[in-house]
Formats: sequence, structure tokens, C-alpha cells
Amino acid sequence: MLKHTDLLKKNKLNNRLLVKSCIEENIGNRTEELSRLFYKELFHLDINLKTVFPGNVVFLNRKFSNMLATLKNVKHLEKVIPSIEKIGERHIQIYGAQIEHFDSIKTALLLALNDFLGDKYTHELKDAWIDVFDDVAKIMEQAMSKIDKRQNQRKSHDESGYDPNLLNEIGGAEVITQIHKSFYDVMFEHPWLGQFFYGKSKTTLIRKQTEFMVAAFNGPNHYTGDTPAFVHMHMFITEEMAKLREEILKTAILDQGLSNSIADRWLKVDHSFHSSIVKNSIDECVLKCKGQVPITAKKTL
Repeated sequence: MLKHTDLLKKNKLNNRLLVKSCIEENIGNRTEELSRLFYKELFHLDINLKTVFPGNVVFLNRKFSNMLATLKNVKHLEKVIPSIEKIGERHIQIYGAQIEHFDSIKTALLLALNDFLGDKYTHELKDAWIDVFDDVAKIMEQAMSKIDKRQNQRKSHDESGYDPNLLNEIGGAEVITQIHKSFYDVMFEHPWLGQFFYGKSKTTLIRKQTEFMVAAFNGPNHYTGDTPAFVHMHMFITEEMAKLREEILKTAILDQGLSNSIADRWLKVDHSFHSSIVKNSIDECVLKCKGQVPITAKKTL
């Protein structure tokens, strides 16, 4: 007979797998349709949340996709707690989210899922979504509660990375692709940072990074990968590395003929994701499976 704690763990794992399966199979590439239902319900519940969720439809869809990506990747939640904590810290520091907002977000999500899934939205599946959302929200809330109250003031839309005209001023996705080609040419050959790219496909990284940044610049969201926190959670990336990467990226932007002003605006959006990637020590790395080791890079002269 299973002990109570073992049964609880089994139930939670089943719920996480149910949510993951629902996102992959029932929602699939219809994320934007569910996103529209979610924000309709959310702003109906609390119109003031528009200050926490600023921007156009594309920007909002990206934020919703990030939420789904987080909920999908919690099969072993205990292993990714640091990454989720960073997401919580980022939401309160940059977007001005409050702990009390989670109730409205949860209610809106459940209502949207009910409309979207119809008969497929069983009591079992609803309970699974509630369980997974509550577990993730609890971790984020605990991280948010630790933030100094003096920092708990909403920053401007501009500081949050919302820059609605940037994509057009850059010149569109094709220009971003060319910049990323130059950027990754340098990164792959770099004696220090290049160590993170051993065995990686440069072509795939260029495509994924372009899709991600086009969405971040409020363009069409074709990015289907994980959020930066989960992609990099097992990599020991320091602040020094992040600054060096920024310098290489800025050079690639300027070499494409764009202005310093455009480069700085690009880097402001890019920098908004750093808090979920940069780590103070190797102990902050989160491993995805047993036997995995943190990815590190030895600095070379």
C-alpha cells in the first residue's frame, strides 16, 4: 500500500503530465486562440490588470505563451524552483505584478480553458490545471514576497521591454536573421563563450533566436521553444559572460548598418531576460535529469 506522501507525489506527477499533454495535444498551435480568451476573461475580471499586461495583441500573446511553457515544464517541479523564482522576481520588479493578481489570473485561465476545450475539459483535467497552477504560483509568490518593498513599484512600459515600433525600425525579421548570423559566427568561434555551443546547430540557433526576438519586438510569435529560464537553467552563465555577449551582439547590430539608438533599444529588450539566465554561482544551476551536470565554460586568455 502506498504511503500518503507517496500517493501525493504520484497524484502531482499525474497532474503535471495531464497538463503537459493538454498543452501539447489539445492546445498545440492554437495558443493565440486560447490567449485571446484568457485576456478577455482577465480584463473582464480586473480592468486594472491592463497596467500589468501592457502592449498590443502580439506582446500579450508572447506573455501568455511563456506562461504555458512554464506550466508545461514542471514534471519535476522541485528541480526547477530557482528558475521559477527568477520568473516571479522578474514579474514584480519589471511588470509590477502583485501576489493578489494570481487569483484573477488563475480564474481567467480556467474560464478560458473551459471555453476552449469544451467537452475535453473534464473535472480531472480541471483539477490538474488547478494543482499545477497553484504549485507554480506558490513558488513565484514566495519569491515575490522577498523583494524589497521599496522596489515594489511598477516601472514604465519602456523599461519592461515594450517597444512597439522597434521591429519595423530594425527592418523586419530578415535583418534580424542577418544580425544573428554574424552574431553566432563570432559566438561559435569565441574561445570562452563558444564552449557553450559544442555540438549545437548554428542554423537552428539562428532560426530560434530570430523567432524569439521577433516575438519580443512585438512581431508575429512563431517561437515554440521554452522560456529563457528553462533553456539556460543548467548553464552557469555569469554577469561577465552576459556583458561580453551583449558587446558581441551590439557589434553585430552596428555592423548591419543600424544606429546606436536602435542597438541600445534592442539590447534593452534583450537585457530584460537576463535575470532568469545569469547566475551567481554554479549551485544555482538546475539539472533536468539524473546524471546531468552543469554546463560551464573555462575562461581562456
